[in-house]
Amino acid sequence: MTRRHNPDDWFSQDWNLDDLFGSLDAEFRRMRRTMDEMMRDAAEGNLPEADRKSPFVWGFSMRTGPDGRPQFEEFGNTSDSLFGPRANKATVETTSREPLTDTNETEDEVAITVELPGVSKADIDIDATVKEVTIKVETDARNYFKQLPLKSKIIPDSAKATYTNGILDLVLKKQESEKPQGTKVKVD
Repeated sequence: MTRRHNPDDWFSQDWNLDDLFGSLDAEFRRMRRTMDEMMRDAAEGNLPEADRKSPFVWGFSMRTGPDGRPQFEEFGNTSDSLFGPRANKATVETTSREPLTDTNETEDEVAITVELPGVSKADIDIDATVKEVTIKVETDARNYFKQLPLKSKIIPDSAKATYTNGILDLVLKKQESEKPQGTKVKVD
């Protein structure tokens, strides 16, 4: 399979180990420059009025995907992805913060862990459909929002959620897979 090269898509090329670590260094330098720009703008007062009222929150988690390639997930309240096109400048979203989220699948279940510090469990609103989970918190002090598309179909009514010390754990049962039914054919 041949992929087209796109300089803004970190995964659009084939990698060897030297390329991989060299590219990680370049990506981290680019993230550092972006964060330095955000901090400089804030210190010099060069922020729109809305950006002055909320803190910049940005982070990412990285894991190895099933294909062996790194997968990044960003969180926070910045409007532009730092892993996206290089021309974008991050600004603060004042409406909500995207929480750090981790999704793990087993053969029978989907387990989702979400960091929601500073809220009570009564403030957490979870909506589950067959292919998506939406988590929302709206309080005077904190607003969180996360929409999670799921790789597998789940049974929404099977959801079990617990919230302890700022950590929401959500477990959903997967729908039984639709395995093709067939008949063994004898060759004459």
